[in-house]
Amino acid sequence: WPRSLAENQISNKGAKALARSLLVNRSLTTLDLRSNTIGPQGAKALAEALKINRTLTSLSLQSNMIKDDGARFMAESLASNQTLSLLHLQKNSIGPTGAQRMAEALRQNRSLKELMFSSNSIGDGGAKALAEALKVNQGLESLDLQSNSISDAGVAMLMEALGVNQTLLSLNLRENSISPEGAQALAHALCINSSLKHLDLTANLLHDQGAQAIAVAVGKNHTLKSLHLQWNFIQASAARALGQALLLNSSLTSLDLQENAIGDEGASAVASALKANTALTALYLQVASIGAPGAQALGEALAVNRTLEILDLRGNAIGVAGAKALASSLKINSSLRRLNLQENSLGMDGAICIASALSGNHGLQHINLQGNQVGDSGARMISEAIKTKAPSCTVKM
Repeated sequence: WPRSLAENQISNKGAKALARSLLVNRSLTTLDLRSNTIGPQGAKALAEALKINRTLTSLSLQSNMIKDDGARFMAESLASNQTLSLLHLQKNSIGPTGAQRMAEALRQNRSLKELMFSSNSIGDGGAKALAEALKVNQGLESLDLQSNSISDAGVAMLMEALGVNQTLLSLNLRENSISPEGAQALAHALCINSSLKHLDLTANLLHDQGAQAIAVAVGKNHTLKSLHLQWNFIQASAARALGQALLLNSSLTSLDLQENAIGDEGASAVASALKANTALTALYLQVASIGAPGAQALGEALAVNRTLEILDLRGNAIGVAGAKALASSLKINSSLRRLNLQENSLGMDGAICIASALSGNHGLQHINLQGNQVGDSGARMISEAIKTKAPSCTVKM
């Protein structure tokens, strides 16, 4: 049975008491100790218990203060423990040495499937150690290194490991300092690796040059399912490259380009690829500087595409003309399930256009029209119209 003791002001003393019960307990499988005040000594007691306990499969120590020493104790227990499969150590002030200890343990451990290490400060030194471990480890499936001050050098080492590793399915590198140079290493790895399914590069410094290199690799890759490139200073030319990639790729199901100023030109390039692509089911284009021309291109794509289920255009400026273009495609399209047009300057006319198109659409389940200056009475009227025309569609106004 799972037990959550998150946010309980548990200190080292409490952790030691819990550790004693772990020594004898035979039924507890999940222990959640998030957001407490457990330090290295509390981690040490828990780690000692893990050397003996054979039932716990999931342990979260997220947002405590176990630091490098605590990470070392945890690592020592992983060398002998064969049942723990999820370990969450986010936000614990762990530096390169803690990561190095953990890496040493991963060379031997075969049971750990998910290691969450985000919001620590392992840097390139920690990334390098983990990379070396990934070359020999054959159990880890998910590694989260978000916000860890990793630069191109650390990424290069991790990517070299991905050339060899065949078990890692998910890698989170959000909020690090990966520039176009690191992107070259990423691209190279994506051309060789055939097991990684999820890659998150949100909030790095890829720019067009880096994103273009990754796009070319995506065109050659056959396993990646989701790619997050949100907030990476990407513009139209990289979006064009990603459009080309979507024409070649048949595995990617989710592409996140939000908060990149790809503009109408970029949106049109991606839209044009959607006329032929039959794999992508989710496209995130929030706050991407898209106006009516981009929406028109997306509308044309939706008229022929049969696979896209989620389209998020929140925070663009498609206006009435864009709404009209999307409305006419909604009468034909049957695959789209969720459409977000929040904050798009649709006005009353645009919103009515979309609403009336829904009577011919039987696939849409959620539509968001909030923040489009239609006023309270307008919102009520449109909500009612949608309820009548498309009873199976939930509307947010």
